[in-house]
Amino acid sequence: MSGEQIKRPRGRPRKFDKAVALKIALDLFRQKGFDNTSLEDLTRALDLNRPSLYAAFGNKETLFQEVLQAYISGPSAYFHEVLNEHSSTEMVRTLLTKSIELLFYNETPYGCLVVMSTASEQLQKTGIQQQLVNALQTHQQKLVACFERAKQTGQLKHTADPERLALYVVTLHKGLSLQAINGSSKEALLALVDQVIELWPVAT
Repeated sequence: MSGEQIKRPRGRPRKFDKAVALKIALDLFRQKGFDNTSLEDLTRALDLNRPSLYAAFGNKETLFQEVLQAYISGPSAYFHEVLNEHSSTEMVRTLLTKSIELLFYNETPYGCLVVMSTASEQLQKTGIQQQLVNALQTHQQKLVACFERAKQTGQLKHTADPERLALYVVTLHKGLSLQAINGSSKEALLALVDQVIELWPVAT
């Protein structure tokens, strides 16, 4: 049913703010994951009936794609911004700290949309899951490049392995999301970031 397309009614004004609707849908997908978010959940949260939901967004998958694009260009845009940090140490600290702030922006912590969606069986069938996996791999390679530059400029120890460091940071980044939704406090996760920085292989 979620993949069914219903023609949009012509000349009928929408009675909702699309940006607000996308934010509400984002919170639902982050909280429950794509597979566990039902059409009933969406229609109730958005205060729309099914025909209106289809008229506005097409179907559940196309709604998710719009939410994903808004998420990448909005709340999670920090990932690309931190790559411009001059220090690899500050880049890692900022990346992980901003990730935690995003997870806890609401009273109830929500998971990272991308991390929550990479395990989706439904999205795997549509090809969206593979797009997310590819995006994560691209992000990891960008981190590798950053750490290679940091090593070449003497910021990191000569024994530091950029590939392993990038994998380490990506694993931490994913883990923060799971820990948040499983009950870890914001303070505990920020303390973990401090420990990561203390152990960072800075050249001396």
